[in-house]
Amino acid sequence: MVEQLRTQIEKVIKVNDAEWAAFQSILKPKQVKKNELFLEQGQVCRHMAFIAKGYVRFYFLVEDEEVTKEFNFENTFCGSYASFITGSPSRFNVKAMEDLSLLIFDRPHLLQLVEQYPAWAKFLLFSVENLFVRKENREASFLLDTPEEKYKKLLFENKEMLRRVPLKYIASYLGLSAETLSRIRAKHK
Repeated sequence: MVEQLRTQIEKVIKVNDAEWAAFQSILKPKQVKKNELFLEQGQVCRHMAFIAKGYVRFYFLVEDEEVTKEFNFENTFCGSYASFITGSPSRFNVKAMEDLSLLIFDRPHLLQLVEQYPAWAKFLLFSVENLFVRKENREASFLLDTPEEKYKKLLFENKEMLRRVPLKYIASYLGLSAETLSRIRAKHK
């Protein structure tokens, strides 16, 4: 798991052995069973996690309805970044959709690392920039794209999601009814 994380990090920055050892020292393995929550809406996100195995669904609970915000798969991070930074309660849930193998870390240790090693500050900046670009693109798509365009983008950008995620959650993620998604999928078979 740890080497899997290093491989992903080194796609972005190169770290020497001392920088890596310092980061590795703040990581703790965690297992989460399918359908368990990694983070519950209303709780403060005390840990972010690297997903080594499995995937999570981020969702809001709105008047007893689950509204899917995002999915994160292997080799990505999960948690509520806003809650992690501010210490405010998370506005959404993070649920294990498969059994998860995670490496978790907390904010105080991460900040110490960033202060001590410029490479980790660079990695954090890259991660935040990447998150911002993804969020901006998703927001624009949600507001500007037709249902069919949303689905086509998903086909092009994330076939893994279509293979692993139940259609009702994909429909929610795209802001569509299950029926609308079924009609669009039928056109593209």
